Amino acid sequence: MFTKQKRLLTCSEYKRLAPLSDELRDVKRRFDEELKQNFVARRRLTVVCGPCSADEPTAMRQYLTELKAVADACPKLLTVARVYTSKPHSNGVGYKGTAFQLTEKEAADLHQGILRCRLIMIDCLRLGLPVADELLYPELYGCFDDLVSYWFVGARSSEDSLHRNLASGLDVCCGLKNPLDGNIERAVDSVYAASRPSVFPYGGVQVSTSGCRYAHLVLRGGVSMGEYRSNLGKTDVEHARKLLFLQGLNDFVMADLNHANSGKVAAKQVENARIALDSGVDGVMIESYLTGGANGGVFGCSQTDDCLDIGSTANLLANLNDGWQR
Repeated sequence: MFTKQKRLLTCSEYKRLAPLSDELRDVKRRFDEELKQNFVARRRLTVVCGPCSADEPTAMRQYLTELKAVADACPKLLTVARVYTSKPHSNGVGYKGTAFQLTEKEAADLHQGILRCRLIMIDCLRLGLPVADELLYPELYGCFDDLVSYWFVGARSSEDSLHRNLASGLDVCCGLKNPLDGNIERAVDSVYAASRPSVFPYGGVQVSTSGCRYAHLVLRGGVSMGEYRSNLGKTDVEHARKLLFLQGLNDFVMADLNHANSGKVAAKQVENARIALDSGVDGVMIESYLTGGANGGVFGCSQTDDCLDIGSTANLLANLNDGWQR
């Protein structure tokens, strides 16, 4: 049974309530092009870095300010801020993300949450960092498409037809993660689907897409029978690239240093970064926030997955910058 709680505005109305200035619109376009050009040329290591799920705006602003300073000191990296507005959970229970609520204990309020997310993303662009978000709720895509330069389709969604089809209409970089069990073959199928034109119902109309030229694979490890398995090593990366080549796809590969690749222990991201560099990946994802760990009651600490603190993040990015060769 469904219960209608409140009417939401249209995406266009949310954009009018929290507008993007002409100056920042140009900044966002430049970020789009910079990321797409690097996707092809791969002169810098793409690094997507931020908390598992964005939350309190003041904490996010402080984190993004510090991340920008770190990024400026690492010219070999192309650093993108992870501003994930909605958070999925395997069992469906837990903090849903700042698009819904500031803390898990609060009642969901999507109207206020969408506006809050737009303001955080606008703040991020003003500070000088491109924005990444997860394409979790297709209905919300139009609320943030003018702000996000890098979309990701998560492990729970990458085999879903609607998410694949929506990704096929993007003209910015889009990473598709392998499913929760770590299967690389099925992940390559997802990249193939997102790379191809499609026709499907969306927003009450029949739409067609041209296929996303910038769709790529993200290796995030897997879990089976309660055991985590990493898939960011050289053998897995080479296997993934072979499968991508056989499908006629771009062989850009990104490694998620956390999640199943780390057994959800954030500190292992440091070692995983060395492994990923040795494996020849083209990008990495890092989960970090102001304070390390996972304790939603602490300012600037993750309410969901374990994260690195900003100091450890600075050291990790410096090591990636020093180790990157292409």
